[in-house]
Amino acid sequence: MSEANPAVPVPSPLPRQDRRRTIIAASAGNFVEWYDAGIYGIVAVVLARKLFPSDVDPSIALLNTYAVFAISFLLRPLGGIVFGHIADKLSRRRALSVTIIMTSVATGLIGLIPGYGTIGWFAPALLLLLRLLQSMGTGGEYSTAISFVYEHGERGRKAVAVGRLTSLTFGGFLIGALFSTIVSAALPSGAYETFGWRILFLIAIPMGLVGWYLRRRTEEGPEFQALQQVRRATRARVMPLFEAVRRYWRRIIVFTFFMGSWSVFATLLTNYLPTFLHGNPSLSNTEANAANLLASVMVVVFVLLFSPVADRIGLRRAMIVASVVLVVGIVPGYAIAGSGLAGGFLGAAILGTCKGVLAVPALLAISQIFPAGIRVTAGGLSYNISASVLGGTAPVIAVWLNGVSHNSLLFSAYLVFYGILTLVITLVCAKRWIAESAEHSGDAATNPSAVLSVARIDPATGELGTTEPA
Repeated sequence: MSEANPAVPVPSPLPRQDRRRTIIAASAGNFVEWYDAGIYGIVAVVLARKLFPSDVDPSIALLNTYAVFAISFLLRPLGGIVFGHIADKLSRRRALSVTIIMTSVATGLIGLIPGYGTIGWFAPALLLLLRLLQSMGTGGEYSTAISFVYEHGERGRKAVAVGRLTSLTFGGFLIGALFSTIVSAALPSGAYETFGWRILFLIAIPMGLVGWYLRRRTEEGPEFQALQQVRRATRARVMPLFEAVRRYWRRIIVFTFFMGSWSVFATLLTNYLPTFLHGNPSLSNTEANAANLLASVMVVVFVLLFSPVADRIGLRRAMIVASVVLVVGIVPGYAIAGSGLAGGFLGAAILGTCKGVLAVPALLAISQIFPAGIRVTAGGLSYNISASVLGGTAPVIAVWLNGVSHNSLLFSAYLVFYGILTLVITLVCAKRWIAESAEHSGDAATNPSAVLSVARIDPATGELGTTEPA
């Protein structure tokens, strides 16, 4: 090979023990994000009473609380663009170090907001401001962390790596539900609404500091390290957002709707299920929290169970299975959860199972269908637009539909629609996306002896070859 066309050796992948540490570090920010999402849904009724006028109808106050949640999602795409640019151009690790501090501090400060009776409309305004900051941080957090873990994953075990990240991430929601159950059971009557809910938010700050420390001790994945060497050798000018939109705009648009089932269902199960369970007259406050905790446990269990299955059958088939499980399970899950003591727990378990099965292929797809050089930007753009427009509005739509129909059928049908849409897109597009991804990826993390030629790897996107994507 000539000097004008140098070869770039791919850095060796990390030992298995170091990969485990990388997964734990990468999951820390997602852990805080889902912890926040979980407790926000759990204490939504309390927030409605404490941070909004007391003379407003309770259902309107609850809608206002979820409206703040929905509006805050509007900054997620901006966060995805800003931190996706940092992650794809400079460093995954650097982006993750910033997002975890931003997310955890904004979450923790919610616990210090004075009530409406003290500062009036500044209370909901501060809630919205902190939710916007938290949402911008999480906009860059999830896709970066998934890509970071994906690039460290072993050949044939990418889904397992992403599944472990996901299970630890959902552990945040699980811990949120557990802490809420413990605090509500341990405190005297009325103390939970007075100050107990504030403790749940404040805990996020030390969580974030621990995660920041862990992330500072990680390394970039071999595939991204190789790409950075190519960029330095060619002195390439890198514009990830421009390249992502120019080459992959069709895929980004379609993938946004592909992620619809995950965005809507994940948000509803995380933020609206606690409120829905509290509406079951057969469940006490503690029992509703316990049923919500059971749903979280089932999510983690089925993420871990379905991850190796997804590796064996492939992303496309795993997504087909997950879509069918969602479509079949969602209507009876919510119907059962709203009826009786046993039904509350059984329905929560069914819904948690559906989410656990759906999580693995949906989140794996964020990294697998885009090349390394624009992976975080392109995958994050689709994911965050879907999460903002479809997921962020889901709790508001659920509260409204439940109020109109006085049962779970309408918003369950709303979820079924997105499950069918994801299934159709999977059947039509996923096979081509995955084939092109395999063609354009050197899979550097699995081949430590590989040598990548500067002539073959595109420094802008990380693609091998020049096939134009669809």
